[in-house]
Amino acid sequence: MPKTTKLKAPGAPQLLGFLQTSAKLMKAEEIADELGYKTAEGIEAVRALLDQLMQQGRLLRNRRGGYGLADKMDLIAGSIIANSEGFGFLKPDEGVGDIYLPPFQMKQVLHGDRALVSVVGRDKKDRPEGAIVSILSRRSPRIVGRYLEEAGFGVVAPDDTRIHQDLLIPKGQEGDAKPGDVVVAEITEPPAQHRQPVAKIVRVLGEEVGTSLAIDMAIETHGIPHEWSDKVIAETARIPDAVRPAQRRDREDLRELPLVTIDGEDARDFDDAVWCEPTRGGGYKLYVAIADVASYVYPGTALDDEAQLRGTSVYFPNRVVPMLPEKLSNGICSLKPEVERLCLACELRIDAKGETTRSRFFAGVMRSAARLTYNQVWSAVGLRRPEALERVKAVLPQLENLYGLYKILSARRAERGALDFEGQEVRFDYDEDGNIDAVKMYERNDAHKLIEECMIAANVAAAKFLKRSRIPALYRVHPRPPTHKYEELADFLGTVGMLIPAYEDLKPEDLMVVLKKAKSRPDAALIEAVVLRSQSLATYTAACDGHFGLALGAYAHFTSPIRRYPDLLVHRAIHYALGQGTPSDYQYNPTQMSELGRHCSATERRADEATRDVADRLKCAYMERHLGEEFEGVVTGVASFGLFVEILETRITGMVHVTQLPNDYYHYDQRHRRLVGERTGVGFQLADKVRIKVLRVDAMDRKIDFRLAGDLPTRAEQQTQRDGSSRGPKPDKPRGKSGGGGKRGRRR
Repeated sequence: MPKTTKLKAPGAPQLLGFLQTSAKLMKAEEIADELGYKTAEGIEAVRALLDQLMQQGRLLRNRRGGYGLADKMDLIAGSIIANSEGFGFLKPDEGVGDIYLPPFQMKQVLHGDRALVSVVGRDKKDRPEGAIVSILSRRSPRIVGRYLEEAGFGVVAPDDTRIHQDLLIPKGQEGDAKPGDVVVAEITEPPAQHRQPVAKIVRVLGEEVGTSLAIDMAIETHGIPHEWSDKVIAETARIPDAVRPAQRRDREDLRELPLVTIDGEDARDFDDAVWCEPTRGGGYKLYVAIADVASYVYPGTALDDEAQLRGTSVYFPNRVVPMLPEKLSNGICSLKPEVERLCLACELRIDAKGETTRSRFFAGVMRSAARLTYNQVWSAVGLRRPEALERVKAVLPQLENLYGLYKILSARRAERGALDFEGQEVRFDYDEDGNIDAVKMYERNDAHKLIEECMIAANVAAAKFLKRSRIPALYRVHPRPPTHKYEELADFLGTVGMLIPAYEDLKPEDLMVVLKKAKSRPDAALIEAVVLRSQSLATYTAACDGHFGLALGAYAHFTSPIRRYPDLLVHRAIHYALGQGTPSDYQYNPTQMSELGRHCSATERRADEATRDVADRLKCAYMERHLGEEFEGVVTGVASFGLFVEILETRITGMVHVTQLPNDYYHYDQRHRRLVGERTGVGFQLADKVRIKVLRVDAMDRKIDFRLAGDLPTRAEQQTQRDGSSRGPKPDKPRGKSGGGGKRGRRR
């Protein structure tokens, strides 16, 4: 975790620069002496910085206590990515590609550990192969799994298949667990070359995988902080419940401006409010007011340390693990209607072409005029329903202004060629007994998009403001697709009759053309999913390197400081810049900001993985109630061992194993991603429509097995169906790497 307080010692760049020129490894005392830090306090501060740089993998300490640069020793720092088969990889922190780690190297580490690795050769697949030199840090010691007793010994079989070693539970350390229970185990002795990890059971979660257990498992598996310390509780208690008169000083008064919040029906924290009016020439003046969390959460406090540790709020079905305590997130920082709240606001002037011609930021005090939902707004300004119009009549003029502005911004977005995905999110409906009654696609209307465009405009303005001010901050960066993903996408699109430009010429608008063409096709959802999977992961960085997906040169997250730590850092930077602060005197330097960016990106990935795990378990729980039933589906993946099929109605995916296909020998055509029967010639490929029957479900392992149902089409009928789906001639040569020949399949 990066520190945010200044050391009474050299900064990391100075210390690393000194070690770069040093001809030998030196102890902490020697380094401090050479740099002129001779007091006990100075030596201790140097030692603390050395330890911090060791944890980052930038330094190594030998057995004699001497420190040296890892890169001078050809050592690479990174995170361990384990595979259930026993081997793994080191994912380097920067630069190079993944490094293969054979099973005997993986015995001493677990998925999520951090290590220093030396490249020792190439493996059979010509990948760089590594040897672990030093373990930098261990993953969270808590692991969720099923408690079992084997030959008198207790073990926990981890739920996460990437944890490739069972945990040994000594006698007396099993607590109240019974064989078959889902438990939380805490590692007491990490794995070694000749020993499995040893653990004790600290919590019994239960047996049946329902919503509550699924969420508990995800929280524990991914190490999501979810309890408040006594210090955080004490600091939170001292925060006022209302805006105090002294806090209004030097702030612009927006209390008479009818700002409104527009969120989902189940939203509890409201961190953004909007208002706009038309200007001469067909443009608009827009206010985006954001909850001023930075005026309540200060650096160096326990509250800020905890918010930084969490990085983001995590939203599960029926439960939220918030970044900030409820008194802040649902109280004083939530822009509730008809109460005063502090805000950090952005005023934008947007012309008739959708371009922002002027913007400014300022601290304000506001009073929201109404708390509206997306459906209420859309029913009024989009569908013009009388009851909806009556409900919002007090703010209807400005809602219509906002809708007019949205049309301009939406047109400008299309001109830029920004990607616009319809979304793959699902929501769960529950019955009176708490069981999942339905799985439905989350539907968006123009009210969702209206708010999204307003937030994007404010985020762009924030990025440009901070870039001009040169105050260290975090930017939201989305790189262009990596080459290997581009090649996979181009190859797939070639199989469905579409082409994209060469990699060096690829622009977001080219992918948007694909999505638009796909909308009228029966395989539209599949094409969108494949295009989405081809994208790079958006991250937080200290460099303003643009957002490929939005086709923007500068972008930062400004609009959600209640639930995202990067937004809180952006607010602090804007406040500091508004106060005429200089970059050199700012409490964060670029190195610290880079570390915070890596940390916030990691907590975002952690939250995404946890929510995905819960969704997968709940989908399994839902399908358990539909065993033996038949559904229409589409093939979304093909492998030598079978087909992945997504149910059209619910977007739930399961596996049709090759043994559940019609009796034949099947060959896998890797280039075209299809399985073809040797005797019948009947094949299965991406986007094929199939009817499936639910065969079995394992909620613990998050696996759903299907089998094909009904009469299968002949080879000729399949070709007719595919020709109709492609809506155009197949290209002669799909772009991308060619795959290998057919692999021998299994016979049923």
